[in-house]
Amino acid sequence: MITDNYREDEIQALITLAELEFPIDTPNNITYKTFPSNIDEAQSYFRSFRTDLTSAYKRLQTQSLVEPHKDFWILTPGGKEIAEQVRKARPPIYYWYREYHSAIENSEAFDEFSRRIFGENLGQHDFTDITQLKMMLERVQLDTGSSVLDIGCGNGKIAEYISDMTGAKVTGVDYIPEAIEIARKRTTSKSDRLSFQIGDIEDPVEAGIWFDLVLSIDSMYFSDADILLTAWKKLLKPHGKMAIFYLSLDGKDISAVLEKNSLSYDVYDLSREHWEHMQRKHISAKEMKAQFVSEGNLFVWENLMMESVSDKSPYDPEKTPMRRYLYIINNSLDSIRDQSTLH
Repeated sequence: MITDNYREDEIQALITLAELEFPIDTPNNITYKTFPSNIDEAQSYFRSFRTDLTSAYKRLQTQSLVEPHKDFWILTPGGKEIAEQVRKARPPIYYWYREYHSAIENSEAFDEFSRRIFGENLGQHDFTDITQLKMMLERVQLDTGSSVLDIGCGNGKIAEYISDMTGAKVTGVDYIPEAIEIARKRTTSKSDRLSFQIGDIEDPVEAGIWFDLVLSIDSMYFSDADILLTAWKKLLKPHGKMAIFYLSLDGKDISAVLEKNSLSYDVYDLSREHWEHMQRKHISAKEMKAQFVSEGNLFVWENLMMESVSDKSPYDPEKTPMRRYLYIINNSLDSIRDQSTLH
C-alpha cells in the first residue's frame, strides 16, 4: 500500500497540498468541507488526528516531492502523482472511522441504540441487523471446517458473532488501525478461530489464501464493483461463495458486473426492510440525542441521523429509488434467481 512508504505527518502534508492545489469532490466523505480555501480548512480533513507538518515538508523536500513556493510549499510533478495516490488510499472517511471506532467502543448510548435497532450491538455502521445476519448464515451454511474472510470488518464483532454461531474460522480485514486493535484485544481467547489484520479492500490478503466465504457488509462502496469482484473471486475456494449486502441509492444493482465475472447468484430484495429500519433508526436517534451528546459523541449521533428517514409513510418502490440487496454468489454461472424479499 502506498501509505506504507510514508510517515503519518508526511501523508497529511501530501494530502493537504493536494487539497489546496487540485481538490476533488472526495468520495466517501463525511462532514469534511471539500474544496478548501485555506490551510486550516484543508487540514480539517484529518479531524482529531491533525498533526504539525513543519518537519514533514522538509523531509518530503529531500525526496523531491515538494518545493518551497512563496511563504509555503507546493507539490512537484512527482509529488502530485504520489499525493493523488495517497489521498485515494486515505479519504476523509478514513479519519472519521478512526474516531468512530474509538468512540463507540465504550459508548453506552451506542450500545443501547444498537440493541434497539439491530437487535444486538455488533458495532454496526450500516443497516444489517441480527435478522438479516441469520438469514445470510442460513444460506451459506458454515461449520467448523469453514473459512471466512470478512472484508471491512470494523471492530470485528460481526466476524466474532459469525464464528461463535458456526464455529467457522474468520479472518477480518479493515484499513482502520483502531478497529483492528480493538478486535484483536477483545478476541484474544478466541485466536484459534478469529484473526484480524489491516488490509486494503482491493487486495485484502496475501496471495495463496482461499476461503469458503468472502463477506462484504456495506463495504463495496469504497471502490469500483468490477475491480472488487474480480479481486474477491480469486479468494474463493472452488465451491466457495460470496455474501454481499449492497445498498443502491439510485436503484442500480450489481447484476451486470456479477455476470461479467461469470458469477452465479441468488439476490434477496431487502428494500422494504431497509426503509422500515431507517424509520426506526430516526425515531430512536431523536430520542437518544442527549445521551450521545453527554458522552461527547455528537458526531456519532449525527451520522445515525444521516442514515435514517423522517418520512413515516409505508415503503413505496415507486417513490424512492433506494434499494437494498443481499447477494449470495457462487463461483460459476449456473443459475440466476431473484428472491423478492427476506424469508
